[in-house]
Amino acid sequence: MHDVAVIGAGVVGSAVARELSRYTLDVVVFEKGSNVASGASKANSGIVHAGYDAKTGSLKARFNLAGNPLFDALSRELDFPFRRNGSLILGFGENDVERLEELLERGRVNGVHSLEMLNQARVRELEPNISDTVTHALHAPTGGIVCPYEMTIAFAENAVTNGVRFHLGCDVLAVEKDGGISASTRRRGTMSAGSSSTRPGCTPTPSTIC
Repeated sequence: MHDVAVIGAGVVGSAVARELSRYTLDVVVFEKGSNVASGASKANSGIVHAGYDAKTGSLKARFNLAGNPLFDALSRELDFPFRRNGSLILGFGENDVERLEELLERGRVNGVHSLEMLNQARVRELEPNISDTVTHALHAPTGGIVCPYEMTIAFAENAVTNGVRFHLGCDVLAVEKDGGISASTRRRGTMSAGSSSTRPGCTPTPSTIC
């Protein structure tokens, strides 16, 4: 029986597997695709959001703010491309100013630092190739961009180095809970995992992650 079974080897599943590999746990990952990042993780925009647009008080706002600053250290440790190039939310006339100011205020309430409203001249200083029709912009310097495919591979490779097993081409057909958790898979039959990664005897023992 495994201690933890992770279903899906996208960026979230691979990151979870990598984090769990810090502890003395038997971790397995099931992925229906032929490789990691076979679904949405290989094709999303790769934007690391600053956190100005998330609904105040939501989990998205909370985790966006907490997760954003982690990318600098993660990209260095795991050697995947990341650039904190900032974000510009563009306005094309006075009618857009109110909306930009709403985002500015929401971002500040959410705890996002260094947000500022820019006039046309300041926008063109930051981005000379911007359209002449842009009149204002909200600047979020903590925004960034990452390669989600390479980031997922980095998480998965590090997890494997630390003992996590990935089963590719192995989709989960059903999950049943009966004391532990049993997952019925197409290629490997029924496999079992404990119901909690913190069950008695699982003493957290950090291992080398980077």
